[in-house]
Amino acid sequence: MNQASQEFVLRILKKYPNRRIYDTQTSQFVTLADIQQLVVEREPFKVVHSKTESDLTRSVLMQIITEMESEGHESLLTNRVLEELIRFFGDKMVAVMSPHLEQLVLQSLEVQDQLRKQFTSAFVQPYPTPEEAIKYMADQYRELTGFPPPFGQVPDDEPEKDT
Repeated sequence: MNQASQEFVLRILKKYPNRRIYDTQTSQFVTLADIQQLVVEREPFKVVHSKTESDLTRSVLMQIITEMESEGHESLLTNRVLEELIRFFGDKMVAVMSPHLEQLVLQSLEVQDQLRKQFTSAFVQPYPTPEEAIKYMADQYRELTGFPPPFGQVPDDEPEKDT
């Protein structure tokens, strides 16, 4: 199977009444940490009730967020945000706000990815050691003026002599 068709294969996880979750692709039970890893790896999946086939994905994702917060991860959803979200339920604006909030989060993630790429490319370059920088400046001075630098000759790879 090529990578393009593999991206759209939806992994089905079945949640049983005993709260265990079974991965139908790997034929084994999985933990919330395993599902969290699927999210991190951007693997598409759906969690369904083992008997009714109802979609439980959202509740499992919320459970993962709650568990991460209880483990000490900083919360993205402050109490104020959660309170406002609760107030939206039952309001006719929820139909308008839901896609808007999703779009805001996606745009924020895109900006974050761009910043991450810029920082990565900015700090990956090997920076010269102070000795290499001094030698480079001395060479540039010599090339531009035709004279040795005023701060003296820069030794090439000779060890310094004690005076």
